Amino acid sequence: MTIELIKDVLKIEELRGRGDTQSLVETEVYLNPSKPSIEKLLWTDGQVEILSTKAIRDRLVVSGVVKFKVVYKSEEVEDNIYSVDANGDFREEIEIPGITEDMSAIVKAHIEYIEEEVLDDRKLSLKALVDLEGKVEEVNTLEVIKGVEHIENLQILKETINYKEILGREISYAIVKEAFELSEDKPNIEEILKISFQAYENESTVVDDRIIISGTVNGRIVYYGENQIATVEREIAFSHFLELPGAVEGAQPEIELEVVEGGFEVLENEEGEFKVLDLEIKLRVQGTAFSENEKSLIVDAYSTKEKMKVEMEEVNLVENIRTMTHRESLALDLAEYRIKEVYDLSGYTTIIDTRVIDEGITVDGILSVEAIYLEEDTEDINTLKEEIPYKFYLPVEGINLNSVVEIDINLESIKTCIYKDTIKIEGNIRHKINVNRNRLIKLIKTMEETEELIDKRDRPSITIYIVQNGDILWDIAKRYNTTMEEILEDNESINPNNIIPGEKIIIEKKVDINF
Repeated sequence: MTIELIKDVLKIEELRGRGDTQSLVETEVYLNPSKPSIEKLLWTDGQVEILSTKAIRDRLVVSGVVKFKVVYKSEEVEDNIYSVDANGDFREEIEIPGITEDMSAIVKAHIEYIEEEVLDDRKLSLKALVDLEGKVEEVNTLEVIKGVEHIENLQILKETINYKEILGREISYAIVKEAFELSEDKPNIEEILKISFQAYENESTVVDDRIIISGTVNGRIVYYGENQIATVEREIAFSHFLELPGAVEGAQPEIELEVVEGGFEVLENEEGEFKVLDLEIKLRVQGTAFSENEKSLIVDAYSTKEKMKVEMEEVNLVENIRTMTHRESLALDLAEYRIKEVYDLSGYTTIIDTRVIDEGITVDGILSVEAIYLEEDTEDINTLKEEIPYKFYLPVEGINLNSVVEIDINLESIKTCIYKDTIKIEGNIRHKINVNRNRLIKLIKTMEETEELIDKRDRPSITIYIVQNGDILWDIAKRYNTTMEEILEDNESINPNNIIPGEKIIIEKKVDINF
């Protein structure tokens, strides 16, 4: 007859692979006839927008666009600054062996550098080197056995696993809007030179079938007006409800926010001044709800009375050791620069190295910053680029050299501040750290009774077994159709959790008188 098995289903998120590549994006720009000719380039800015991401077999196909904005002075009009926009498309493939079409992919991109060349006073050549980093994950559904209906003389071996159970994952889009008027000390807006947005998660809560997200979009607008360059910063609070069937109240959320599009409109105020900015930002919101579970699974079984038909399967299980968040605050002194005013500031973070050391991890990273500023002595507009290295150590209980450490980083904020007449750059970085280990374990797939009794009558009354390397007490008991409890009764001196190679174990034959 077939034994009734009590089964369970585990939904476990697994990292299937990471990969990166670079794309060189090139385009030429011709000035509109309404624009004056170029005298001097002030700066060239670019933003990357990922248009589509598709996982296929062994590859991640990414298409996107670099949106360039060139800011320049013209000799035709005195003390005037203009900008020109241009787009450059790209399509790249990131090699990630083993991935397939049904897996979930995330791609992050940033511009490593931009080169511009003035071909003549009305024509520019632009190049941007774009770094692309892709991560592919899969929610693996695993059927396991957690119980068996009571059968006489059945011995069961269980193992406890720790894992992150994925309750649901969804992607949606949020539209954040804000209209505001500039302060009285700010000049009229004649031309927008640069506009950038960055989204941060403040708090997220999982309730039944949805995640409630509150966050902030930081906007920085650099513009020209009344013969000067001015900067406006704006923090916009937002809330978003991500519908997520299967999520339950009390689960833990993971949120990825990405600005996919940012638009603006310059409007007049009641006095007829162009001092009102109407902003609209489109965010891509990816949310995952999960619970950190501990579960006991049946990994082996046998009967001391009859032969069993047991089919096993080998499963590579990703076991979660620890999930944690670490924040790092960095500062860079800009005393060597003669800075009168900072117009714009941006940055991105990179993990250089991650190592498991002394029951913990060390992480080395770099915060790369770029600023556009007005030089105090010459009144020239310049660009600075600096790198801020950092390193931290975190103790992690249960970690070892075979553990797999995954880190996602997010630059939560970057700003300039004045401290004792010196300008500093301050940045705050959040690290989401998952420490996992791969466990190759055997699980029972099916189990049946054969009704064929085990005949022990020809065995010796006492067997002396010498422990071999790799032996555990369960395997010895199973081999001789006895139980661990019976072995321990006859061998009071042995440690059931640590039997030693060469140790002698007495196994006494017990015969069923009903055989």
